[in-house]
Amino acid sequence: MRRFVCHLLCLVCLLPAGLAAQDGVSFQAQAPREVYAGEAFDITFVVNAQGSRNFKAPAFKGFDVLFGPAQSQSSNFSYINGQMQQSFSLSYAYRLRAPESAGEFRFDPATIEVKGQSYQTEAIVLKVLPARTQPANPARAARNAPGGRPSNPVSGEIGNDDVFLRSFVSKNNPYVGEEVVVTYRLYTAVPVRQYSINKLPSNKGFWSEELKTGENEQRETINGRPYVYVDLRKVALFPQEAGKLTIEPLEIEVVAAIQQKRERTGTIFDIFDDPFFDRVAYTQANVRTKPTVLNVRPLPETDRPADFNGPVGDYKVSFQYDKTKTLKANEAIDFTFTVSGNGNIELIQPPHILFPPDFDVYEPRVNLQKTQENHIGGQASIEYIVVPRSPGIYRIPAFSFSYFNPQAGRYRTVDIPETALNIREGDGTYVPAGGPDNADGRTSPTLAPLQTHAPHWYKTGQQFFLSTGWWLGLAALFVLTAVSVGLYRRHRAKRSDPIGLRNKRAYKEARRCLRKGHLYMTQNRKNDFYIELSQALWGFLSRKFNIPVSDLSMARVREVLREKGISEASAEAFIQTLEHCEYERFAPPGNNRQSMAELHEEALDVISSIVKELKA
Repeated sequence: MRRFVCHLLCLVCLLPAGLAAQDGVSFQAQAPREVYAGEAFDITFVVNAQGSRNFKAPAFKGFDVLFGPAQSQSSNFSYINGQMQQSFSLSYAYRLRAPESAGEFRFDPATIEVKGQSYQTEAIVLKVLPARTQPANPARAARNAPGGRPSNPVSGEIGNDDVFLRSFVSKNNPYVGEEVVVTYRLYTAVPVRQYSINKLPSNKGFWSEELKTGENEQRETINGRPYVYVDLRKVALFPQEAGKLTIEPLEIEVVAAIQQKRERTGTIFDIFDDPFFDRVAYTQANVRTKPTVLNVRPLPETDRPADFNGPVGDYKVSFQYDKTKTLKANEAIDFTFTVSGNGNIELIQPPHILFPPDFDVYEPRVNLQKTQENHIGGQASIEYIVVPRSPGIYRIPAFSFSYFNPQAGRYRTVDIPETALNIREGDGTYVPAGGPDNADGRTSPTLAPLQTHAPHWYKTGQQFFLSTGWWLGLAALFVLTAVSVGLYRRHRAKRSDPIGLRNKRAYKEARRCLRKGHLYMTQNRKNDFYIELSQALWGFLSRKFNIPVSDLSMARVREVLREKGISEASAEAFIQTLEHCEYERFAPPGNNRQSMAELHEEALDVISSIVKELKA
């Protein structure tokens, strides 16, 4: 009996351990219990299981989020007694600043999903202590310490005039979509050993692009005091909505060298009271810019062209093809529509060109060449590949491209004249209508298939006219003609409805951008990856609901999705994905490949969910 009871107790003790081993998922929060008011500290959430997703941090109410989440992961393999053991760790780190007021604060648990099951950390209880108090005279405090000898007598701190940060904007009252260049400049009158960015502006309400900055130091005299300055960061902002928009402060942490003089103590140590014996100490300080408010003007409604779809800048436009080439039926022709100049060249959309119905027109390809020196500009080349199916004289109707020039304060329209094409008889080659199949996107002609079946022979004197086969062939001809006319009318209706055509292509174009972003992710081209994701998300809404990109904003997105019957959860997920994309683009270096993979999957999920809800 005693032996049975022992075995039962052992089983009861091992049962929880077995369940824990079967699950084995640990999700914990690492945070200090006490912090001082106004000081920065770190909070880290760690999970030990691979395949985790949908991490949600608590709302850090009352605290400033300096940066985060910064993701990092590690794996460890070891052999113990001939058996391999593996450990994995994925962490999400945040850097926060405590509020100025003391008290006790509680953060709700963070949540995460692992293999479809939800896990959460324990709630965090944090006590904020009153701010640290510095002695008014450090040297005197040191002198009154036990022994009476100032081991490190110091004086001097980083003053507001020693190191400061300023932001300069190129324009305070831009139009919607007009480029505003913001330069963040660090001034210092004392040697700076190092600096690091604590908090980046969120740039809500703006489309942002990083610009190149010069690394050379410059000198400037301010209020009679010489300073050395360097441009830390330069950003091109494109406001997406009218009204007052705020450029939030940029905050950095600097470590500067301060000359610290000894104070006379009335002891024998005063014989060293000479500047030669003054020591240099490295002191840390946080500096930040002041917020800047822009008065963004809406684009004028008067004289607004009907074909205007949002481009703002100063552009040159051309539409051309190889006129030296003899045009033949069933041979591809390349038409190139080019827009070049200064402005957000990435938002240029292909114009609606009505090619003749007898032309097979493939999906246009967009090639971007950006310049990011002192402003955003470059060239967008949109290539159309068309294949005429029969010889003759064809005409491409005239079309126009309109944009708003903020310097002139008016709309500009570039008219592309009608293009006449003389298509000659082909040389017997055949181009399949399935689409480009070469690496460069062009269709390679192939010989028409040979007729291999034996001909049908008729007896001498047998008449085919008015026979059963003749009547069947005539009926088939009428049916084929009716089907062809129906297909032709349907094709013309689609071509005459550019809004409906763009709506149907919205999901296809978004998938194309996501595929291109996945390629950039494999090449670790971070900036290009986030540009493609932004184009996929913003472009999807613009094409799906026929809204110019310049009219889109976070508030407008919520309004449009609500009007179209999209659920609140899907709309909020779409907006969070947009904000996540903008943040990750300027996040501190971390596990970039992991972050990009998760964001790519997140963007694909939110677009697919909206498409499904619209079809329901």
